[in-house]
Amino acid sequence: MDATQQQMFDSYRAARRGESAPPAPGTYEVEAVRQIRMWREFLAVLDGRVKWGKRGRPVRRPTGAAVPQVPAGSRGPVGC
Repeated sequence: MDATQQQMFDSYRAARRGESAPPAPGTYEVEAVRQIRMWREFLAVLDGRVKWGKRGRPVRRPTGAAVPQVPAGSRGPVGC
């Protein structure tokens, strides 16, 4: 059974029960990919790795901004 058939089955079952229909397949895929990319960029910042631009050049940080020092290998607050 593919995703479309499963969605049709779930919609039918929800209609029989008087519930709202589930979202169509692929509705939240773009948002999920965006969140994964943001999480990976966040981890790169914590590890002190350089963020690369679209043209293969490192993105420069503003010269006046103070960058907090994070110990190598640290992924954030305890419990994350």
